[in-house]
Amino acid sequence: MITIEKDAKAEEIFIHGSPESLREFAKKLWAISEKGETKGKHKEQLTTKKGSQIELSTKLQGEPRKHSVIKKLTICTKTE
Repeated sequence: MITIEKDAKAEEIFIHGSPESLREFAKKLWAISEKGETKGKHKEQLTTKKGSQIELSTKLQGEPRKHSVIKKLTICTKTE
């Protein structure tokens, strides 16, 4: 499970996870990129809801006053 956080100004994103979780996240990104190549345009969402292929954690890893958890991550491909 990974945790995605942003800073208070939304200028920086933090991705926290075990090495295994980060590898699974990378595999998911790779799969999305392949679907984008095949379909031309593709969008997927990762959420904190149970049952997601990669479930996002709601447990804050950074500083509570400086960071907040992202509960939904949308990844979109586009043709160049």
